[in-house]
Amino acid sequence: MSWVADTRTAAVGLGPASLRGLATRAAVLGRAAKPRIVALFAVTVLVATLLAGPVSAGATAAVVAAAALTVAGAAVLNNCLERDLDARMTRTRRRPTADGTLPAGTALAAGLLAVAGGVSAVWLCGGALAATFAAAGAAYYVLVYTLLLKPRTAYSSLPGGLAGVFPALIGWTAAGGGLTGPIVSLCVLIAVWSPPHFWALAFALQDDYLASGVPTPPAVLGEKAAAKLIFAAAAALVALTLVPVAAGLYGPVYLLVVAPAGLGFLLVALALARHRRRATALLLHKLSGPYLAAILAAMVAERLAHP
Repeated sequence: MSWVADTRTAAVGLGPASLRGLATRAAVLGRAAKPRIVALFAVTVLVATLLAGPVSAGATAAVVAAAALTVAGAAVLNNCLERDLDARMTRTRRRPTADGTLPAGTALAAGLLAVAGGVSAVWLCGGALAATFAAAGAAYYVLVYTLLLKPRTAYSSLPGGLAGVFPALIGWTAAGGGLTGPIVSLCVLIAVWSPPHFWALAFALQDDYLASGVPTPPAVLGEKAAAKLIFAAAAALVALTLVPVAAGLYGPVYLLVVAPAGLGFLLVALALARHRRRATALLLHKLSGPYLAAILAAMVAERLAHP
């Protein structure tokens, strides 16, 4: 019996075994939705909403949840399209679409349904413009980044970083924000954050990416040049975090957070450029998420300190 048919059967009789079956299938879909990415993008929506506000807590939660559903659907579609690639990599071979736990047809249907439902919910909660950004973000991530850029260029993260801009635009427009310095700054920082984040991972897991056939800077440029490129990208990101202070958008509260956080991030990138150790690259990748979270938190803290 197929995975979908099994789910329908389980839904008819809701005994303990059926409930366990439904929970298992929900967990499989949850793993395919890349919860870490969904969480990061949901935080981005929340931060943009708070910066543009004021918006009621209920409306904010609704927009964040709707956007998260859209992102989850796009992530499931990404997993479906990259299932053969994922199966060749140690890091991703246990993803449910790669190991066959989640059939491709089911993933495709679930992903499309989640995107459609999420975009519709964003429209209801945040308006037509926010919904347009939600739909455009899902399309960009699935069609442009996954299908066109990632398989063809080692520098896919440069334009690929734009995928992270759409959640910020969703939250900002849903809260009624116009084209102002804070949203421009937020979008630029998110886009520039993506290259050092992904390139550090590609450096740390070179063997995996070589096996997958996905082009990366270490494979194309060699380790020495790639490590210097990652440092340059990290330095550009850290420098850009200081631009809003120079422009008068944020003050001492923001600077108190981003200055030491940026220095620490830059020192790890410098160590990678000097010694080219894969463990250092992995550390840089793992630090990139908390570093971005610190920047976002600093923006909100400054906004709350000076409403």
